[in-house]
Amino acid sequence: MRNVMVKWKWVGVVCCDTAHFLFNQESVKLMDALKAIFTILYLFWPLLIFMGFKALFVKDQPFFERVRMAAGQIFIGWLVWAFFLFFLYTNGNQPITILSRTTDHVLFGVLGAITGGLSIGWLLYRWRKNRIRLSDMKSLEDLLALSPEAFELLVAAIFRAYGHDAEVSGSPSDHGVDVFVTTNEGEKWIVQCKRYSGSVGEPVIRDLYGTMLHEGAQRAYLITTGSFTTQAQTWATEKPLVLYDGEALVRLIKRTQNNQKRLNPSI
Repeated sequence: MRNVMVKWKWVGVVCCDTAHFLFNQESVKLMDALKAIFTILYLFWPLLIFMGFKALFVKDQPFFERVRMAAGQIFIGWLVWAFFLFFLYTNGNQPITILSRTTDHVLFGVLGAITGGLSIGWLLYRWRKNRIRLSDMKSLEDLLALSPEAFELLVAAIFRAYGHDAEVSGSPSDHGVDVFVTTNEGEKWIVQCKRYSGSVGEPVIRDLYGTMLHEGAQRAYLITTGSFTTQAQTWATEKPLVLYDGEALVRLIKRTQNNQKRLNPSI
């Protein structure tokens, strides 16, 4: 019995060593293959510039927006090629280059710095511009200074301040609904936001009412920094429609701010 145990133990050791050897062999082959592929691929990094060309010719977009889109696409590709370069150097290999290695790497770094700077700078700009706090809103001028996206975020924050769940749509296919609200009692409300100084007319209110019925919502809000025509206000009477013009919205925000201060004096 003891001999049998020793025999099986020896067989197990041989099998483990064999498996370990084969695994190491396959790992070495894989690493060699990756090194060869990345060494060749790095040679073509200048083609990254062409990745952004299509974005530069997008119609109906401001020039700066097209430049931003192009820079973002190039930077994403640059990150991939930067990984290739990092992989090669950390494994003791050097890439193939057309120019001298120093010149190549300087140009590669400049491309990453320019496109990365534009991309990251734009993200920080959007983050700061859309970072909304109710306590920062003091007047109608403050509201008009917001971007349309930031205004929608502000409106959603107002509903959340009263204990409701509010989500910004962020999709143009939601029939003009900018914010979806689920109340703390389970009702569904829809909100349309219009950040401008003009007047909202009756046709817009009619469309909102139709959208409310289509969405199966119990109530609809139209919140604007502008005003409503007399016809719009009259048509909304005795319907589950709530209209907030600029002055009413400022009063609502101040009332919400006061409520928050009472609940949390540190705000």
